Amino acid sequence: MQESFLKWGRLTDKQYAITEKIVLNEERQKEVDVTTLSPQLRSIVEYTGDSTFVQDLKSKYLTYRTLSDKQIQKGAEAVDRETQKNSQVDLNLKLVGNTIKLGRKIAEGIKENKNIDFFPILVDVTEVMTMSNKAFKLKAKLTKENGGICRCCGKTLTDEMSRMTGIGPVCSKYVGVQHPSTKADLPQYRQEINQKIDEIGEFEFWIPKRGIVEWKGSAGVMLKF
Repeated sequence: MQESFLKWGRLTDKQYAITEKIVLNEERQKEVDVTTLSPQLRSIVEYTGDSTFVQDLKSKYLTYRTLSDKQIQKGAEAVDRETQKNSQVDLNLKLVGNTIKLGRKIAEGIKENKNIDFFPILVDVTEVMTMSNKAFKLKAKLTKENGGICRCCGKTLTDEMSRMTGIGPVCSKYVGVQHPSTKADLPQYRQEINQKIDEIGEFEFWIPKRGIVEWKGSAGVMLKF
């Protein structure tokens, strides 16, 4: 074919089709260089899981060296879902029902989104909504437990009344409940602060997996983000 092209400067349609088939077959015999593939296609080619759908796409690509855009998209989505599921199993953490300490940046985001006047630092996780390879999306509400630090700013509580309520007088004001002045006021205060927490309700936020560290506070085992 090469000699014909050099001699005549062209190939017939039949000759071109045969040449293309020969070149394509040679390419198929070569090992796939995954570094040249798109991230989505690479996730399919490197897949080693049990999904028959993804394994079928992988086999087709290795055989024919081509997949449609839709096949690549659906295959990559299937790989990502399996990765997320496996990540949750590997992490082996029970988030729902735990009290966690949030970082200031995450708390600031919640403060803005909920339009509240304080930073929700100590929160109780009520639901794991979704998860990516690097982070969780959680649903939580301000905790009613005493964690030894102010639940609304994270500062260490120094005076006796604040340590007993789990919140300082300034933050208590921001929440909208008058801080107690005597121990006799504690039952009424706890009732009012719990009612306020229920009114504020749940909020959603993302946390990075790499930020999870076990932290033992006075309220028990917490997770620090």
